[in-house]
Amino acid sequence: MADDQRPLVRVIRFHQTFERIPVKGDEFRDEVDARGFKVDEKGKRIMESIEVDWVTYAPSHAPLTAATTERVRHLKPTEEMLHGDPSEKSKFMRARWDAIEPAYDAWKSGHELPTHGMPLAHWPGVSSAAAEELRRYGIRTVEEVRDLTDGQIDKIRLPNMRDLRKAARAFLDNVNTANAANREAERDGEIEALKAALAEQQEQFAAAMALLEEKSGGKSEIDDLRAQLDAKGVKYHHKAGIDTLRALLAEEAA
Repeated sequence: MADDQRPLVRVIRFHQTFERIPVKGDEFRDEVDARGFKVDEKGKRIMESIEVDWVTYAPSHAPLTAATTERVRHLKPTEEMLHGDPSEKSKFMRARWDAIEPAYDAWKSGHELPTHGMPLAHWPGVSSAAAEELRRYGIRTVEEVRDLTDGQIDKIRLPNMRDLRKAARAFLDNVNTANAANREAERDGEIEALKAALAEQQEQFAAAMALLEEKSGGKSEIDDLRAQLDAKGVKYHHKAGIDTLRALLAEEAA
């Protein structure tokens, strides 16, 4: 995958914690402190437990060395950033969230993180145990194995990682070759189908022309009969049909 096609960051994992925070109150209906938080009869803040979602992510070019863990809610761009703020910071936050949001939505719905490329589970060249170890480093596709740098490989605690990278490259090359062959075969099939359709249309056209000529009363024969009568000097009505013209010609011959 070309660099400009890669997402800005790679999601490593999500997790959830629980925190106790003070409850905001309504100063007209609740007992609140100076900062607007609800308090009980003793003046102590009322607390509630909330879920906090966290994401660990890293730049796509350095997934093993520059991982960051942050609260998901802190990464979401504001409405202003989404609609109209042209600053570089806003562009960065939008691009980062574009890479994280699909994975976050999938995680919240109980599904695996979406991948850009072929999932490791579809690659017979890696064992399930090795695939699980690779996922710990945020590597979920065969393309990501193929694109690992030497420095990144040295940080993965799996044997023969360089051989695995070569195997990933060979596997993807074979897949691309097979896909190209399938596309070529599909094109050939489409061409043959078009040829067959054209031949059928030509047959239908020829049949339609024959039917039209038949319905026109044999116009070519009428022209021939008129020519023969003209040559013999026999007069005939210009609207005479084929039977009348035949009869006139027969009388002249008799």
